[in-house]
Amino acid sequence: MNIVYKRTLSLLLSMALLLGLFGTAIPSSVSAASADEPIILLPGNSEWKFYDKGLDQETVWRATYDDSAWDFGKAPFGYKDDGSGVSTSQFGPLTTVVEYGGVDAAKYPTTYFRTNLNVDKSKIDEYAQILGTFAIDDGAVIYVNGIEVQRFGMPKGEITYTTKAESNKSAPVIYEDVDLTTLLKSHLHDGDNVIAVEVHQQSNGSSDLYFDMKLIANLAVPSVEVSKVTVTFNGDSMSSKGFTWYTPLASSNSDLQVVEKSDVTPDFMNASSFVGRSDVSSNSPNELVHKVEATGLKANTSYYFRVGDAALDIWSDTGTFRTAPENGAFTFIDLADTQAKDEDEAKLSSETLAKALVTVPNAQFVVHNGDIVDTGTKEEQWNWLLGHSQESLLNTTIAPSAGNHEDKNNAFFEHFNILQAENSATVTGAYYSYDYSNAHFIVLNSNENSTEYANFSVDQVEWLKKDVQAAKAAGAKWIIVNVHKGPYTTSNHATDKDIMGENGVRNKIAPLMAELGIDFVVQGHDHIYARTKPIKKDGTASEPEKIVETLNGQKIEYTVNPDGSIYLIPATAGPKVYYKNVKSELGEAYYNLFELAEENHAAKYGADPSDSKRPVRGQVQNFVGITIDGDKLTAVTYEIDQNINNAEPFIVDQFGMVKKSTTNPSPTPDPTPETGSGSNPGSNPGSTPNPSTTPNPSTKPVTNPGAGTGGGSEPQVVLKDIAGHWATSAIENAVAAGFVKGYGDDQFRPDKSINRAEFITMLARALKLPDTDKNKGFKDSDKIPSWAQSFVAQAVESGIISGYEDGTFGPDNKLNRAEMVAMIVRASGIKINPNSKLSFADTKDIPAWAIPYIVAAVDAGLVSGVGQNKFAPQQVATRAEAVTLIIGLLNKTQ
Repeated sequence: MNIVYKRTLSLLLSMALLLGLFGTAIPSSVSAASADEPIILLPGNSEWKFYDKGLDQETVWRATYDDSAWDFGKAPFGYKDDGSGVSTSQFGPLTTVVEYGGVDAAKYPTTYFRTNLNVDKSKIDEYAQILGTFAIDDGAVIYVNGIEVQRFGMPKGEITYTTKAESNKSAPVIYEDVDLTTLLKSHLHDGDNVIAVEVHQQSNGSSDLYFDMKLIANLAVPSVEVSKVTVTFNGDSMSSKGFTWYTPLASSNSDLQVVEKSDVTPDFMNASSFVGRSDVSSNSPNELVHKVEATGLKANTSYYFRVGDAALDIWSDTGTFRTAPENGAFTFIDLADTQAKDEDEAKLSSETLAKALVTVPNAQFVVHNGDIVDTGTKEEQWNWLLGHSQESLLNTTIAPSAGNHEDKNNAFFEHFNILQAENSATVTGAYYSYDYSNAHFIVLNSNENSTEYANFSVDQVEWLKKDVQAAKAAGAKWIIVNVHKGPYTTSNHATDKDIMGENGVRNKIAPLMAELGIDFVVQGHDHIYARTKPIKKDGTASEPEKIVETLNGQKIEYTVNPDGSIYLIPATAGPKVYYKNVKSELGEAYYNLFELAEENHAAKYGADPSDSKRPVRGQVQNFVGITIDGDKLTAVTYEIDQNINNAEPFIVDQFGMVKKSTTNPSPTPDPTPETGSGSNPGSNPGSTPNPSTTPNPSTKPVTNPGAGTGGGSEPQVVLKDIAGHWATSAIENAVAAGFVKGYGDDQFRPDKSINRAEFITMLARALKLPDTDKNKGFKDSDKIPSWAQSFVAQAVESGIISGYEDGTFGPDNKLNRAEMVAMIVRASGIKINPNSKLSFADTKDIPAWAIPYIVAAVDAGLVSGVGQNKFAPQQVATRAEAVTLIIGLLNKTQ
């Protein structure tokens, strides 16, 4: 996988430049370095003089100075007041421990360091680039021959011995590849040069100190890299997207090109262009963060895009995205806690995301419940995760919440172009919302605090109330909340004070969720899988009606009209896992709130060698595929066990919710195609219409097998054989719409195959095709049932059908999925592309004439596959599938 995209900005300088002119700071082998290898001017772990006696050295120490009385040692320098030590991935653990005065609450505010750098100035001037990497805790100022060249984590203005650092990170901050070319070329001279550094503490009680640095030179300016590209919701999800990416400082332009996805390869010569903005990264000062929005896009449309710098002709690889539909069924992936301690663990997390997108191929976006990286202010960790996930992130939209591991210094906000709530702070994260089809998603920031609410500000809570109110007024059918620190989990954090304390999330925010009518809450933070019953405002669980169906060959329970909010934590998509919490503060009453609260599935592999309080890392990951189809939500949970099933995902749980508003409105089908359920056709029909009144039941028989008269004045029937069927809602809405009624025995026979005459009759009635007195004169006209003849004629006149090449219609012929989809597309008026291509695994089985129609139907969201990335073109369609597809067509054309 390519992590970054490179284009060389300049020609390599002469490879004949000789090195070795920098004294002891340069290894002897440097003199033979090639043009693409950096020259080490000052290595990390070098020897320095240092002063740690707690006395003000004023300013004379910064240049030529008698430091013979100072101590000397090798970097890294520092201390940890509890003796546990400090370390960084770039420079390692402390080598030299410095003094801080012995009083934890009154440490020395400043510690001083000096070293010598011997250079040949003519060689310095020939270098294309000089870079420094620094590890600092808390703040520092760097001088060359008495002149300040850089400061990190320090305030503006004059620096004195008592000046406090502004940076308050709990660990050393790495400032990597800081470009010092101009400054060092200006202030270095032939021979010996003084590099002086003063390290300042953020407070008198700061617990630790750390310092090391290195300087390198490049014979040529290295490649400019477009990296860490993310696509997010920003504004109206039907017409806009947000984009973020990073580059070195050399690329200052922020350009986005977008072109509608109509061909196999994009034509960016005819793309729409958008210009954004860039700022220096707060946590990677040698990089620019670029952000831009694409607006004015078509709803429910796929696009190609690329980001970069048009002036430099530097671009990312091509990515894809799709705008939201106005309505209709949709699927998304939910996962959490991809945080990784090292690059190998980040690869594991990236593999989870990639496998999730393969397993749920029709997922329109990915919801991330926070803790994306382990330490948000360490840009290296974003490089790992977003880098190894780049191929996935270029081809999906991500909707993240901020975790407590990215809660400082805009670490979360800078990586995602989201439209935060007006006038809200972004230092610790962001809260925002977006709509998708009939659902409204709210993303909370649990890194804020107030006296009234642990983890939340008063402003955020008030915004939440108003946002839900506005969403409901706009007609949102589903309200879903994404929050990192949720109230109902089953591991370590379930008993944290900020969760169960007096002003904790469980006591303050959870009741509000129920009061506001939040349907579903997805959480992170606790690294275990669990889900609750509907939890009411008083903290008790309701016991609503349930519908039992079969999906993926397994039982699935749908909670009907849940009284309260249902909470889900999807375990972890990364390496870190927790055991189940068995503290007495929870007890049986708490766990009775849960539908599922098992021990972590990673527990069977034993305790982690580095922390016996947790299961071994990296063995089990999870994600959830969630489909919302009208009044039904279906969730299928997958597990990846690195030790079984070739580390491929398998189902470990599935559940759902139904909003029941009619006499017996069981839900429409789950369109998730990846699991291959025999009862799930893989259709994606869109939300079904919801009648404003409940039809009066009737048992009046009809002569047409299941099509009805469509007159609209006759009473509706109650069909006896559809309760609990996946297509119940679609069938009932079809009855309400008047184009089907069922058989005379009050049965619909949803799984019965459908023939061509029956389907055309349903379709013509649903679309109210105009009458015609023309007769196609099929050779087998005498075999077309009388009740279907006028509808066949209407369909022929409208261009929906034309019959077979031998001049027959074949009214009794069973209708296969390819034929049915072609008829639907013709009826919809959707334009087809004769050169379209499909990616289904069984594309070879699809007739060539049908491919453009199937592509058009898939792109329009009318249909998908039947599982295992197959379309099954020759599979005989059922009456339930036919009705579902027609309902989807009606939704699209309304």
